[in-house]
Amino acid sequence: MTEPAPETTYLTLPADGGGPVLPVEVSATTTRYLELIDQALPEQVTGLYLTGSIPLGDYRRGFSDIDAVVVVASPLTDVEVVRAVHKQLPSSPAFDVTYLTAADLAVAPDATKPVVFTLDGEFKQEPSGGPVSPVLWSELARQSTALRSVPDLVVHDDQEALEAFTRANLTSYWAGRFDALESAFADHPDDEVVDAWILPWVMLGVPRLHALLATGNIISKTGAGEHALIAFPEWSPLLHRCLDHRAGKPETFTVTDARSAVPYGRKVITTALAL
Repeated sequence: MTEPAPETTYLTLPADGGGPVLPVEVSATTTRYLELIDQALPEQVTGLYLTGSIPLGDYRRGFSDIDAVVVVASPLTDVEVVRAVHKQLPSSPAFDVTYLTAADLAVAPDATKPVVFTLDGEFKQEPSGGPVSPVLWSELARQSTALRSVPDLVVHDDQEALEAFTRANLTSYWAGRFDALESAFADHPDDEVVDAWILPWVMLGVPRLHALLATGNIISKTGAGEHALIAFPEWSPLLHRCLDHRAGKPETFTVTDARSAVPYGRKVITTALAL
């Protein structure tokens, strides 16, 4: 069993003391974005915080996106201006951001409120949902890289809500992914080659949730693979190959590998839910 979740905490992000060292394409995209958005909406973007693989030290050129939270002075009203800015940015790596106010971040995430965001570099505007979740709030509070800081920004970081969201995601999303994986290759020959991204995505994706419930921490995909090597050693050969693929080494995966991933995923989910 995990230790009892702590009560809700509120973490204050200090202003950054210096610029981080970033991959050149990340620096180019984020610098260009700030130039364009400041011209289009002066004084509207008060903060830009990188989340995801970059602050976790797991950015992989050619695989990773640029994930970020954009803090705006007030809710966006002229979304077409913002859409035009994103159209001028490089298509790769995708610049995936969520627009939120400081007031939004100071309280629990509300997935029923309208949100403006980009996904796979594509501009989105939805009346509810999007990437708004305890995961994003906790990522921002615990392990983000500030490219433009909001002084004394307060982010609501609720461990109990984070774990509840993670458990729900295991059953509502990941369980279905492994069912779909099993069905997709049921009648295919064992040696048929499958798209190279599929196995690393599932083998390294689902143990991130197991690790969160086991340790309380959000970790990278590479970290999740290393966690799975210890927690689920019977799948070590396939996990090592998925980690090699993420590191940029050439790897070929077959239907046999996909079939092996199905019981692995189900065991990860069952074990995680028992924590």
